[in-house]
Amino acid sequence: MMQDEESAETVIPAIEGVTPPSATNSALTTFYADRKRMWSNVLWITFGQFGMSVSMTIVEPLMNLRLKAIGVSESSVGLLTSANLWAVSFLVMYFSWKSDHSTSRLGRRTPYTLLSLPFIAVALVLFPLSTQKWVLITLMLTYFFFNDMKASTYPLLAIDCVSKEVLARVSGLVAITVSMAGFLSTRLGAKMADVNPKGVFFIAAAVMTSMTLIALWRIKEPPVYHPAKSSFNLLAPIKIACRDKRILVLIVAVALLNSFPMIFKTWVWFYAKSKLGLTIGDTGVAISWGLLLQVAFSYPAGWLIDRFGSYLALCIQWLIMLTLVLSSIHVTNSHGLVLLMSLYFLFLPLQVAGDTILWRTMDKADTGSYTSTVALVRNFSTGTVIAISGFLIKWTGSYIVAFWFGFGLSSIALVVFFIYRNIMRNGRSSPASIATGNKPDDIKKSDSRFGASPNPSVAAV
Repeated sequence: MMQDEESAETVIPAIEGVTPPSATNSALTTFYADRKRMWSNVLWITFGQFGMSVSMTIVEPLMNLRLKAIGVSESSVGLLTSANLWAVSFLVMYFSWKSDHSTSRLGRRTPYTLLSLPFIAVALVLFPLSTQKWVLITLMLTYFFFNDMKASTYPLLAIDCVSKEVLARVSGLVAITVSMAGFLSTRLGAKMADVNPKGVFFIAAAVMTSMTLIALWRIKEPPVYHPAKSSFNLLAPIKIACRDKRILVLIVAVALLNSFPMIFKTWVWFYAKSKLGLTIGDTGVAISWGLLLQVAFSYPAGWLIDRFGSYLALCIQWLIMLTLVLSSIHVTNSHGLVLLMSLYFLFLPLQVAGDTILWRTMDKADTGSYTSTVALVRNFSTGTVIAISGFLIKWTGSYIVAFWFGFGLSSIALVVFFIYRNIMRNGRSSPASIATGNKPDDIKKSDSRFGASPNPSVAAV
């Protein structure tokens, strides 16, 4: 892979035409050829994701609802979430870059996930025991920070350990696992929260910590040795990711696409309580049915993306999103909320279509640099739109306005994705295509099926 001056790559060539050490390259080839080990890794990665999701799905809305219950307004809750996302936009660059260049015997991603676990667990245990606003806000921000540290490293295992041709399907399997965890969490955890909210936090901390530790013990990371020549600076991962400047268009599209799902996720619990008058338990049950639908749809969505391309999936996603925001205007009870959540969780598995375009453009050795650059833009963008949506709710008294605001931004994202496709058709090949030896015009080969390519190396991008 092409390399910036501050890092040294020994697995993929730093300059086109330079052959890496044969022993290391052979080990990496052997790793990806071992399908049994790949699917074993996928199993344990999803096991860890299950533990994280069953815990986080319920505690995060409970944190927000508790802040509102003690007098914190929606706009302030939105600003807290936004401030965290703005900070993490830059901090995630550090952890992803460091994990890319880690030479620890534990692997590249494992050390940073391990570092985050005790802080998350302590924050979850102490949160329900506190009553003062400043303590709750401090604990919430601590939780967000270290949870995002974990989120900037652990999910990269699902990219590192998997060959490119099945990335979307593996993402679908992870989504199924997350959905099953969410189903249990929202049904059982939400009902428990009406009776014993403290117990929810304690159980969440124990489940998340234990299952993540077991997963890390069993996962075998690929033999990528990618040491850095100098210390981190903020521009290092950005320079690596943006060697081909056209990828900036893709990054903007991925960031904007996240607007609607994050706005909806942030405010749907408030919407259910304030507009529909539902309890936490009733809301959890309604949401759980949508999560169950996602279990059934996630793998077919991944297959659709792998088989027919990301652009078709993005168009289908937009139609579902439009139906959702139109339906939200007329919902008045829990049955209507079930409909909204069903549409949302049909929409969500297709969200990976945008990321899949990026994953197939980048090189695995610098996965963290690419994903953290996207995270920088996506988190900063998401933080900004959530803050704006919070003020829109405060000014208008309507959550529907916030939903339409998110819809508008995600619709713009769809247009930008097609602009990116047109740019790539008319330009030279991406860094990933060059590193893998494809001809420069491979990226331009595309049939009429929304950009699906006959070349296997860029198919479904």
